[in-house]
Amino acid sequence: MIIADKMAKSQVSRNNYIAKNNEEYEILHDVTKTGKDRNWKERKMGNLRFSERLAKLDYKESIVERVRTCGDVLRFVKDPAEGLKLYQAFFCKNRLCPMCNWRRSMKYSWQAKQIIDKALEQYPTGRFLFLTLTIRNVSGSVLSEAIKEMNKSFDRLFRRKKVKKNMIGFIRALEVTYSDKNGNYHPHIHVLLMVKSTYFKGSENYISQADWTEMWEQSANLDYTPVVNIKAVKEKVARDDLKNDFSDDGILKAVLETAKYPVKPFEVEYDKNGKKIKRSEEKLTEITGDLMDGLYKKRQLGFGGIFKDIRKELQLDDIENGDLVNTSDEKTETSTGEVIVAYWNYTKGNYFIKQ
Repeated sequence: MIIADKMAKSQVSRNNYIAKNNEEYEILHDVTKTGKDRNWKERKMGNLRFSERLAKLDYKESIVERVRTCGDVLRFVKDPAEGLKLYQAFFCKNRLCPMCNWRRSMKYSWQAKQIIDKALEQYPTGRFLFLTLTIRNVSGSVLSEAIKEMNKSFDRLFRRKKVKKNMIGFIRALEVTYSDKNGNYHPHIHVLLMVKSTYFKGSENYISQADWTEMWEQSANLDYTPVVNIKAVKEKVARDDLKNDFSDDGILKAVLETAKYPVKPFEVEYDKNGKKIKRSEEKLTEITGDLMDGLYKKRQLGFGGIFKDIRKELQLDDIENGDLVNTSDEKTETSTGEVIVAYWNYTKGNYFIKQ
């Protein structure tokens, strides 16, 4: 409660500073080349809800304030052809921050595209698989340990001779979902695999779903048969698609699938029928605490094989803890256009720009 009171006073102070001339400013409107709203407002609102939950969980004031001020001020360069391009901002880089996870998702998608593009230059006949590895649901109290063991199990699985034989590279993404029915968590790993074309030739190379399941059970030292899913990525997408914008199918769809898992905001999850799941603020705060503990010092994204080598060769920035302003290698310079500054107004709940 002490932190919450201090936050309220701090918020009033920022309102007085930022809002003093807002009547003269216009609301921030930032859209992509295709006209899609980047929706900074909704992401900031989600960030504030998250910071309030951290305060309720009695996290240190410095941590809560760092999250709360994430994205308070955004500096853009207005390019006549490209529109608004972010060149300066403070992001808290918290694992559960909706604002930061959105930026990470863009950064990951861009990097994954560069890596796969390069890998296909070296292995033009390479094929792609989408693998999902699961364990039974666990309680929040053991979530951290379960994730730790899953990561060790994954390493054991991918050191197996049959897996390594035809593997070119992989991207691994950890997802944790909450079961409202059972009141526990479902950690699982999604993997985008690039394999040699020989993977599909002969029993000595091909790994069936039953084989993957058995190897995962053994690698994870499970006393039950886990749910494992493996499927080939559709081949109808032309290789040239990798040079264009993201496709809705095939290879790039798989890339985007792995990108979204670690960054899905849990308060807006939908059930299998597309219906939004309603959760109380008390429940969301409880889940926030469990995920903060469970994901502490855990890597949610990983690259292996040639993908890891290409990342190093291209000198790509760290996705989870690196720069979240520049989500690609195109760094924005202020000399390229008009500078626009957007301030978050805590009273009006929106961004206002000052040119």
